[in-house]
This record gives sequence, structure tokens and C-alpha cells, in this order.
Amino acid sequence: MTKINRISIHGFKSFAHKTDIPFSNQFNCILGPNGSGKSNVGDAICFVLGRLSAKSLRAEKAANLIFNGGKKKTPAPKASVEIAFCSKSKVFPVPEDEIIVNRTIAKNGNSIYRINGKKYTRTEVLDLLASAKVNPEGYNIILQGDITRFVDMSHLDRRKILEEISDVSAYEDKKHKANLELE
Repeated sequence: MTKINRISIHGFKSFAHKTDIPFSNQFNCILGPNGSGKSNVGDAICFVLGRLSAKSLRAEKAANLIFNGGKKKTPAPKASVEIAFCSKSKVFPVPEDEIIVNRTIAKNGNSIYRINGKKYTRTEVLDLLASAKVNPEGYNIILQGDITRFVDMSHLDRRKILEEISDVSAYEDKKHKANLELE
């Protein structure tokens, strides 16, 4: 299982100043009053993991992910999110015991990705994350509104999601390919 050690958010949405959020080995919960930025933490996680759609991050365009200054503060020149994964059990195919993925976005919408301080392409980051079964579009992150969609969907759609999460769908794909080869 992939464990998150911490996340650092700076200049992203409502996080004007650098904010470090440590994660424990147990259950983690982010709570606070309406408007305190709880959903922005989830958006930050999806952002750093490589999600591209600004709409899925609750923004009209990528530049809107950068702290805009509100009414009285100075807008941030860029937004940066960093997530640190524990890799002591070698869930990632690298020698380090901690994998730090960073994504920085400029006002023009361009992103720079880094792994442990070294620049990588988005595809290379996604490949590394996939090796530990982390997918920015997957079901390992439940965001605002996801539960309602899950409850409202048909039982067949819900079953497909559960099969995908439990890797049953991958087994079914392999079984189908093997049957085709046998024929």
C-alpha cells in the first residue's frame, strides 16, 4: 500500500502561504468550517498527481489554480504542491525511501514536474505513480460530490467501479485475452 507522509501547498487556490499537512499511518481526516479550504486540499492532491482538467479541480482555467490575492493580499506568482510518499517497502521502483513529487504551475498555465528535485515529464511522473498503483484519475481519491454520484449511479455502473478498484476487471481482461488465444 502506498502511504503519503505529507503534502505541502504554496500559492495554490486559497493557500497563500506555504502550508504543510502531515499524514499519519492511521486514518487521516481534514475538517474545518465552510470556506476553510478542505476541498482545496483534495484538489491539491489531484493536481500534484498530474490531473490536467482544470474543471475537475473546480477551476475554469489552469491559471485560476494560483492564489489570486483575494481582497487584501498580493496574488501569488505561481502555485506549487508537493507530496511525499513513503517508499521504505519499495512500492516505487527507486532506491530512495521517500519519493517527493512536486508540480509547479505558472500564470501562463505551464506546469513543471519534479521527482526528488529533478525535472521530469508528466508522463514519467504518471509512470512512476502507476508503479505504486496511484492514479490521479482513479478511485483512490474521493472528492467532493463523488459519494453522491456513486449513490446515484446504476447498480451495474457501481459494480464496474468496484471490479476496477479490486483489480477484478484486470483479471477479466487477462482471462478474455487468454480465451481468445486458446480459440
